[in-house]
Order: sequence, then C-alpha cells, then structure tokens
Amino acid sequence: MHPDVQKERPIGYLIHDVARLYRRRFEEEARAHGLTLAQWKALGTIHWKEAVTQVALASAIDADPMTVSGILDRLEKRGLIERYAHPEDSRAKLSRLTEAGVALVGEARHVGAELYRNSLVGLSEAERQAIIAGLSRIRENLVNLGPEADQEKEAV
Repeated sequence: MHPDVQKERPIGYLIHDVARLYRRRFEEEARAHGLTLAQWKALGTIHWKEAVTQVALASAIDADPMTVSGILDRLEKRGLIERYAHPEDSRAKLSRLTEAGVALVGEARHVGAELYRNSLVGLSEAERQAIIAGLSRIRENLVNLGPEADQEKEAV
C-alpha cells in the first residue's frame, strides 16, 4: 500500500467510527424516551428551524420525504408536533413543536451537551479547535465536490 494512503486512511475511519459511536449513544437515549433516532433528529430540526416543510426536513435529516411523513405522523400522534398549512403554498404543510415537544428537545439538548463534554475529556482547547478546523475543512472540501455541491450547500 502506498505510504500516503496508509497515512490518510485512518482519518476517514476515525470520522466514521466517531460518528457511529455518537449515533449509537443518541439512539440509546432516544429509545429511553420511546423515540427512534430519526424522530429525535426530526424534533431537533423542527425546533431549530421553527417552521419547516416535510421536504426541507427530509433533506435536513437525510431521509426520504415518505419516511419523514411517517415520522411526522407518529410525532403528531404523541403530541410532540403539530402540522399546519403553509401560508404561501397550499400543497405544503409546516411542522412546529408543541409544548411537550419543546420540553423533550430541551432534555435532548442536555443529553447532547453531556455527551459532547464527555467525548472531549482529555482534549486541550487547542486540540479541540484544531479538530474543528480540520473537520470543517474536510466538510467544505466534500461539499464542493461533484454535481450535488450546490444542493448540499443549500441544506447547510
């Protein structure tokens, strides 16, 4: 194997593995609240974007619109979101959190912050900033590749 490939290969593996471990921890927490990870992500995105269409939500959580439709149905039945007509597009519906949804997102943010703190134990501030800078550059490079670059930039 070429030395450059050997040197760079661990970066991709580590990014994947760290993301997998973060996802696993969030899945465990979501399950403890009777949610799937996709439902958990949808709630967070609806909270962050305040009023979001199903298509925009699907793009934000990297799921297809039909899957998101089912996610929203289940969240609405649990009283965590409400859907209402889009003021400018009668075909589209927007979603927003109910009080119960806001409370659950608040709890999720606490869980996320604790996971984040625990995952960074032992790293200096300089190391944290270097990781952020490096990953930001990698992400920017990947967003700028290929024909879907403009679409990815819009989703960010």
